[in-house]
Amino acid sequence: MRVIIDDRVTRNFDAFYNAAMERHISLSEETVMKKKSRLIESLKSLGDMPVLYDKARLKKEWMSAGWREFICEDFHVAYEICTDENDEDYVWVRDAEHSLLYH
Repeated sequence: MRVIIDDRVTRNFDAFYNAAMERHISLSEETVMKKKSRLIESLKSLGDMPVLYDKARLKKEWMSAGWREFICEDFHVAYEICTDENDEDYVWVRDAEHSLLYH
């Protein structure tokens, strides 16, 4: 199944890791790039079995939208399964928040 990653998700990844690198001088850009690469690959794999994960249970915005949630690299990721105009299903990754900020 096709996976679409919202710009909001990648902006949240970038913002978190930029702040992390400023606070932790031992955190290298190379390490961050590897983490972000693993995150993106995990998001793409949602297309294989998107119904595997449950609906969001903590963040009100995600719950009211009916989004599903999974965790990867300490990020909570919200997504929904949609159908396009050709009746083909796809996964739309809508939001992401690091566990330290998740509430």
